[in-house]
Amino acid sequence: MEHPLVSVVVVCCNGLEITRQCLAGLFNQDYEPREIIVVDNGSQEDVQGMVTGKYPQFRFIRIDRNLGFAGGYNRGIEAANGKYIAIINNDAIASPQWLCKLIEVAEKDAKIGAVASIIADGNRPNALDSCGVGIALDGMSRQLMRGQALPVLRAPKEVLVASGCACLFRADALEAVGLFDESFFAYCEDTDLGLRLRWAGFKTVVAPDAQVTHYYSMTTGKYSLQKVFFVERNHFWVAVKNFPPVLLLFLPFATIWRYLVQIFAMITRSGDLIEFSAQSNFFQVAATIVKAYISAIAGMPLMLRKRKLFLPERRIGNFQMLRIIVAHRMSMVEIIIGSKTK
Repeated sequence: MEHPLVSVVVVCCNGLEITRQCLAGLFNQDYEPREIIVVDNGSQEDVQGMVTGKYPQFRFIRIDRNLGFAGGYNRGIEAANGKYIAIINNDAIASPQWLCKLIEVAEKDAKIGAVASIIADGNRPNALDSCGVGIALDGMSRQLMRGQALPVLRAPKEVLVASGCACLFRADALEAVGLFDESFFAYCEDTDLGLRLRWAGFKTVVAPDAQVTHYYSMTTGKYSLQKVFFVERNHFWVAVKNFPPVLLLFLPFATIWRYLVQIFAMITRSGDLIEFSAQSNFFQVAATIVKAYISAIAGMPLMLRKRKLFLPERRIGNFQMLRIIVAHRMSMVEIIIGSKTK
């Protein structure tokens, strides 16, 4: 059996020690042929010295300023030569069979545009961080099955989109739909790309045994105001760019419903909102959300133009996309509070 070349892209902005552990995991992969591309997204630490000194066979790209998740990974993907392109966060450590299991699934069906990983939570033993990504009807997305026990999959499982923390893309699928939208900077860009793959007729599946361990949000902070800003702004852009028209009409009502669920979560002290409120007061969070809305509205004309530009690449109709989103949707309670652990 022929083994296709896979290009693995890692982007870091400081975090020298966790990046070192990530690269060690990639060095120990049992799959060949592969090329490893490390993109330094404006680090102040000597990432280049560590990479070139310990892993001279890895390719290194230095960017003088932080282009965000989207910009950093795009620079790496643009330099890649593989039939497949894997991306992994620098705060994630891959098991030795990670690449092998991803490619094993991708090679079975040319309609698979992305393969998601089983992502374990590095801070909670035997707990899941992600098994694909789901979406609510306001465009807000969340890692599927977060907090539940690690799943045992006997066969690939279809999901809506893959988490950008660790996944595999077919290079010709990316050529068809484009790369990450750099307007997003960080957060939700993987959902946007995943939905564009869906519009182009590609599937996304989770690969059994393709496991990584993720030490969540080591770079930006799990409960930072910066994350609040990007998530609140970008999920609207996801919807405007990718939702069928009927869902766009429903968007204001879905948003109101989400805020009602968030109020309930705060009153009952449920979900991640408690952690945000513990680190930032109500007025800081409210001000951040207002700034996010202003930025989201300012960017709407650009998002509508991008939606229009992508129309020729669509291979499925509005009704079929509506069925896909509804089939994989998450409730607002799951998005805000999370699903019950098993």
